[in-house]
Amino acid sequence: MNYAADPAISDANLFSAVSKSLRKDSRSIHNRLCSIAHDSEFVIDVSETFGLPLVANERCGRWYIPPERIAESVYFKSTDGHTGQWGFSLRRLNLHIIDLVARSGGIVIVDSTRRGKRMPDALSKTIPIWCAVLNNAVFGVGKLYTSPTAVSASEHAQIEAQVGTWTQQFLVRRCGIDIANICAQLDKPLRPIWVTPDVSLILRPEPPTFDDFHAIVLCTASRTVQDGAERRQSYTYVQGAADDQEAWASGITPNLFWINKELLLKSSDYEVEEIVRNGQLKGDQSDLESRGTGNNTQLLDVTAIADTGIYIGKKKQSAINHYDDITDFNTIIDLSTSPTALPDTQTSNKEILQIPTPDGKKGSKQFRADLPRIIAFFERTCLSNKTSSESISSGIALLILCDTGSDFSVGAALSILSLYYNEEGHIDENKKERIKNRIDKDLVRRRLTLIVLQRKVNPSRATLLAVNSVLMGWNNN
Repeated sequence: MNYAADPAISDANLFSAVSKSLRKDSRSIHNRLCSIAHDSEFVIDVSETFGLPLVANERCGRWYIPPERIAESVYFKSTDGHTGQWGFSLRRLNLHIIDLVARSGGIVIVDSTRRGKRMPDALSKTIPIWCAVLNNAVFGVGKLYTSPTAVSASEHAQIEAQVGTWTQQFLVRRCGIDIANICAQLDKPLRPIWVTPDVSLILRPEPPTFDDFHAIVLCTASRTVQDGAERRQSYTYVQGAADDQEAWASGITPNLFWINKELLLKSSDYEVEEIVRNGQLKGDQSDLESRGTGNNTQLLDVTAIADTGIYIGKKKQSAINHYDDITDFNTIIDLSTSPTALPDTQTSNKEILQIPTPDGKKGSKQFRADLPRIIAFFERTCLSNKTSSESISSGIALLILCDTGSDFSVGAALSILSLYYNEEGHIDENKKERIKNRIDKDLVRRRLTLIVLQRKVNPSRATLLAVNSVLMGWNNN
């Protein structure tokens, strides 16, 4: 048989070649950045149509919003909405957004997804679950709203049946959550509304008003295209182009993209690599959020964990020359990899534990091994020679740093809070003896909630596993 003459085989080869070409194009930095720029126009249109502020669902959503238009950011994970794995995360409560919702009448949360779905599970299920649980906790009505184009009637029913259980868990396990304050802020329930580029926006002279609920507009930034990519005049459009940034961004961050947008959009993939390699990008990826304390606001991005005396965060500069430049803290646990000179122990009164901990699997393994050392340092520097809970609490000013300000520093603080602090966020007398047999996953989860209420963090699963492993072992010591 002459296979070369078989049209079916020729068509199959052609289809394979086109598919391979599209897959290659979808990995192109130039195509992804052009796609993000295109989708961002729709995102801005949504915000103006509804008259509501833009909120980025980290990390993908931040790419689609110009930095000056980001009112807030949230962490809603698609895994909490995966079929059969639905849940209300006590690790990612996102309650900080309630104030903005109440002041603005609602918000637009931006996210995107790659081929295969019209919207990410975070928007189709995770956030609707969040709305239902909060409504149930505050108003006693846990009606679930989902998009019929994304969630089947059967799946909707299965999720709704669990809203009561999740609400009870939220109310029972909360740590430091002021339900009365949430009730005072929310005068009407939250209700999700879904918007995608596949439907036309109706432009009106005035934004719509919602008398019966606060609108949580869930905006999917990317249009659905076959195979996840579509050839256009000057580039290949990539659905969900911002997703999985580690695989394609080559060190470019959302902030750097928007600052250097014109330069990057007119550059080829090779030219983008050269621009990054030669340091031609303007701006710095850490200059967006400016949290800090005292005289250290130019050096640190840190947050106090309630009244515990513990602060977590990161260095704002790539390197702080000397720890003496950090004037507000004498006790520091530094897990970041950027170098800082240790002070002279003869002349300085600072207590510093410096353990450079890199990101990734290597860093996670190292963090687990070093956690007992971190706990021992806290005992020695913050608990020694203290005789009462009042003197202990008032005397602690501990700074914990890591590269991201949201992973290893959170794990270290979580371990300390779990071992030595009570439900009110204070240290009891004889804490080590009193808490030893009460360490369990529920206690650790409650202490993590306390941290999440103060700072937007998203510790890795490996970090949380390390904390649980070490602390569960503490029961046997």
